[in-house]
Amino acid sequence: MRVVSPIFKNESLQTLFEKNGFVKVPLLNLQQVNELNDFFAAHKELHATVDNLHHTTTDTQNPELILSVDAKIKSVFLPELEKVLVDFKGLAGCFHIKESGIGSETGIHQDPTFVDENNFFSANVWVALQDIDKTNGNLFFVSGSNRAITSLRVTPAFPSYYESFQQALPEMATHVSLKKGEAVIFNNATIHAATENLSSDSRLAATLLVCSASAQWLLYYQEKGAANDKIEKYHLDVDTFFSIANNGRPDKKAFKEFIAYEYPQLTKEEFLSLTGRKKNYLQRITDVFRMKSAV
Repeated sequence: MRVVSPIFKNESLQTLFEKNGFVKVPLLNLQQVNELNDFFAAHKELHATVDNLHHTTTDTQNPELILSVDAKIKSVFLPELEKVLVDFKGLAGCFHIKESGIGSETGIHQDPTFVDENNFFSANVWVALQDIDKTNGNLFFVSGSNRAITSLRVTPAFPSYYESFQQALPEMATHVSLKKGEAVIFNNATIHAATENLSSDSRLAATLLVCSASAQWLLYYQEKGAANDKIEKYHLDVDTFFSIANNGRPDKKAFKEFIAYEYPQLTKEEFLSLTGRKKNYLQRITDVFRMKSAV
């Protein structure tokens, strides 16, 4: 069994984080939210250079903008996170913009592997800078998927362990609506997605990637068509991370070694069992049959 040092000061929050893969907490006050909204407004045109319905600061590939946004978000987030987290460090911050429109949803996925998850945690701190719900692009999570299986998540793409039942995952998900200033902190291994923004305005959030204080920041890259024993392992810092082109390979100076890895696959039944859903799933099936037989 893995023994990983906690990152939450509150034991109940740590327990929920480990069990479900995400927790919701109040983080920023109205003044801090307004500060970040004003900062984004001053740099909105630079963000608008990306022609996607969902885009982030890093998508601009503008080094000066990316570093200034990272510094601003850290200056606001870190003092507040010190009240919630323990033995952690902030890695990279950016704005997430979801424009209004059909097709703006974010599909089911996991984040890349950023640390040795057998020994450390990594998580995304996702903060609403406006009220966010199903109508304008809230996140939703498959509870417990963070602990279903330890799997390496490489960039730019990898065969996920849930490929055979991916279409069934949204019905298992928990939607998390947020008031401005509230945060959802989720394990990067947790399966998640976001709804479409069908409001009349763009949706804005600010995020900060964090991890255990003593963890090495990692990234794994596998070139398309490369063998599974040619997965490239990199050690990152802020400059290296932000210099990576979209879906691109990190700077060769950060390369450490090739590793071999065989991607695992789970059946839906195995997933239901590992995430504690099997009992509930079987009970629902039994109830359906009882209802039909009673008609």
